[in-house]
Amino acid sequence: MKLRLFFILVTWTFIVPTSFILANTIFEEIICRVNNEIITSSDYEEATNLIKRQLSQDQEINSSGKVTEVLKEREKNLLSDMIEDRLLVQKATEMKMTADGDVIKFLDRLRKENGLPTIEALDKVMLEQGISPIDFKKRLKDQSLREQVLGREVYYRIQITNSEINDYYESNEKDFHRKEEVRISEILIPTGGQNSEEIKFSKKRAEEVLEKARNGEKFDELVLEFSKGPTARRGGDLGFFPRGQLKKEIEDVAFALRRGQITAILEGTDGFRIFKVTEKHQAGLQSLESVKEEISSKLIEQKAQPAIKRYLTKLRSKSYIKIKSGYIDSRAGSDPASVKDDPITAEIVRPLTLDAGKGKQ
Repeated sequence: MKLRLFFILVTWTFIVPTSFILANTIFEEIICRVNNEIITSSDYEEATNLIKRQLSQDQEINSSGKVTEVLKEREKNLLSDMIEDRLLVQKATEMKMTADGDVIKFLDRLRKENGLPTIEALDKVMLEQGISPIDFKKRLKDQSLREQVLGREVYYRIQITNSEINDYYESNEKDFHRKEEVRISEILIPTGGQNSEEIKFSKKRAEEVLEKARNGEKFDELVLEFSKGPTARRGGDLGFFPRGQLKKEIEDVAFALRRGQITAILEGTDGFRIFKVTEKHQAGLQSLESVKEEISSKLIEQKAQPAIKRYLTKLRSKSYIKIKSGYIDSRAGSDPASVKDDPITAEIVRPLTLDAGKGKQ
């Protein structure tokens, strides 16, 4: 890995021959300072391109024809999002939080989803697709740190009372009138194209997986490790099914189980399946007790959004944030147009390397 050093020009009287600077360095615009960190124009451009890639892959937004509208809104708030992301990561550092374990778990899950033998193999696939493994892991780490801060400083402090749950239930009773339905997840051990000996081995594997599931191992982790079906990437989730939509042999078993229970092995033409009932609704008005957790989650999210805004405003008030004119912090407390250029740091200088023209340093 190539070490990249940064030199900040803090004064125009820094004594370096002009010819040396022009021949060996490139200049990059600093658009924002957030305490002791900076956001550069290339950081901003990279974030913009990431938004565009995400939107291009969002089928729901593309089918709605609102790509331009959504892109415009996200670009309007982009610099504010970048500032607040950095503030949260800085807070995590202050609180001595770590995220290495979360990064390893996520990468291992991604490795399993893609059927790769090692993390090194995953890195290789990323490079082949033009993704920097180092940058990807850094984004994962920062995301985990931000979530930890918000979890401890915001979500942990939110309290939901029984009275609030009762009031929500009574005010939204119509939302809890439902058809009888179950939500199920699956583990598929495929047998397509296998001979009799191979099918015996697959059945034995299914029996081993079932034993693990019944002994308390997490079903979604078993899905990632053993399931080869198309639902493996979403934890085996098949969604909700009312009566009459599933094959009879599956429906009879699934509707007979309670939430959280696991079926025996069901053999089909394409392999051996194990199902878990993750949610279950009886026909008619759902009891308060059966939807209490669902209501609590909704109320937490309702309270969380304004609480997060208040917390971020608090972080901003205790921080040094300087925006270069021409860029807008849409959630700044003062008029962005009144913010002047930072006279101390006008640009950042990066040393050139021999292969600088071949890509990012």
